[in-house]
Amino acid sequence: MSNGTPVLVSWVAINNDPFERDFKTGNFRLVDEATVFGPTLTLLCDDTSLYANKVQDVVLLHRKFSGQSAEREHRVVQDTVDELKRRRFCVQQEVWQGEDPTDHRSIFQFMREKMTKIRKQYQGRELVLHVSPGTPSMHTVWVLMAETGYIEQPFTVVKSYRAKERGERPAVVPVEIGIETFYKMYKASRPRQVSSDEQGVIWDPGRFQTNAMKKVYLEASRFARLNVPILIRGERGTGKTTMAGWIRANSPFKKESLNKNWPSVACGQYSPETMRSELFGYKKGAFTGAVSDKKGLLATAHNDTLFLDEIGDISRDLQRLLIKAVEEKEYVALGDDTPKKSNFRLLTATNISHNELCERLDPDFFDRISLLTIDLPPLRDVSAELVWLWEAVYWQAAARAECSTKCISLGAAHHKKIVQRLQQHSLPGNLRDLFRVAYRILAARSDMEDRLSPGDAVEYGLAGLERSNESQANGSVELSRQVAKAFADLSPLDDILKNHQPLKTSHLISDYQAFISSEIRRIASSIQKKTETLCDISDRTLRNWACNGRPRK
Repeated sequence: MSNGTPVLVSWVAINNDPFERDFKTGNFRLVDEATVFGPTLTLLCDDTSLYANKVQDVVLLHRKFSGQSAEREHRVVQDTVDELKRRRFCVQQEVWQGEDPTDHRSIFQFMREKMTKIRKQYQGRELVLHVSPGTPSMHTVWVLMAETGYIEQPFTVVKSYRAKERGERPAVVPVEIGIETFYKMYKASRPRQVSSDEQGVIWDPGRFQTNAMKKVYLEASRFARLNVPILIRGERGTGKTTMAGWIRANSPFKKESLNKNWPSVACGQYSPETMRSELFGYKKGAFTGAVSDKKGLLATAHNDTLFLDEIGDISRDLQRLLIKAVEEKEYVALGDDTPKKSNFRLLTATNISHNELCERLDPDFFDRISLLTIDLPPLRDVSAELVWLWEAVYWQAAARAECSTKCISLGAAHHKKIVQRLQQHSLPGNLRDLFRVAYRILAARSDMEDRLSPGDAVEYGLAGLERSNESQANGSVELSRQVAKAFADLSPLDDILKNHQPLKTSHLISDYQAFISSEIRRIASSIQKKTETLCDISDRTLRNWACNGRPRK
């Protein structure tokens, strides 16, 4: 499999492949004693085709050979395969088991399954979807799948013209209807200042395996319709930014012009002063360096959505200013005395516990931003999602790392092993832990001087999970772990207390409760049992313990 070249995916033209045929006899039609390219060879070899001499891999779709036409169809497919191989193309055949070439449902089910397989097989490469061969039903399914988000990018839908019908047109031209579907917009949508690896992973409700994920995205869709602030809570790496994008995409509070760069800000990146100017804008001369007027994010977010990530880092003064903006849809730019209007909808996100958020935020501000709240579960609580999520992360990591195709392939058995190991781990970094594993595997497979085998690369990648645990030990829970170890060893606390500030016993208890909650829920999920069968604490209490645990940064 070559790297980077387009891949042709096409039905076989039973009446005209590999060369145009006489309809009555089935023999090749001759023009000036020469055969004439059928649709497939036209795309691949015609001098005016966009893809001439650019494609090496060809995936041919055809139905099973049955009925009165079985012999003729078998001959056409075999002739086409033989001719393509003679021209040194790599050919792959996919067989539709259906009988009725006008059965849209059967054709769609077949193509949905096969396109998922083909997309994974040729990850990152342009798929050239040739819609000219086949029945009208096949053409319709092709175009609708492409336009409504069932086929992952990159791909191009094209049609070809027979030589006698094209006139001055090229042999092959792109096809695009231009349906602005939800998934097309959602996949292209990106918040302005908040980006990360996990943001590129699309949480697709159509692939969800757990009731927890189905429920949280259903609730998000309901909330999305209202111009009411929404607070998104979840551990780091659980997809809070992606959830914000989902809510915006499902809402009426969006402008098409902002889809690829909509207003958002990570509050922890700014001082209180710069954060205020970022949000409210300023007038020329408002402060040293303000050489011209600047429009803030509130102005940009008019009739759209504003996303404030890490909301716990925002200053008290700014919180009070935002209360007015949220309540009255009105604000004043720095250096100005004229109020401005902005009909924006506010989304906020945090990875800190409820108790700590209450300590950081003004009660009035907290009440206003949390009228509706969405809690994203950590991956250990929805480990069944890892079956599809791992490979989505792996291919996203490969695309970002710009790895060559031959280094990426691992095989289904290796991916299954990775998923099993991930499901046994607490994954404190959630999606970030998955990316850590993926990047380590890709690094091991891309090492030209000492490349590891797929099996060894998998082990090397999974070792990154232990690195994740070690890095956690250097964070806010280190003291709790030292005390727990002393308890297990029946050791005195003298040395621990000499090197630390006085113990905050409430923090110790919260850390231990969060750990117990995490492990019980992970194990219950992996063995498909209720948490109540593993302990004498209710599931609701366990979840409260998890929420009240301190953030693992």
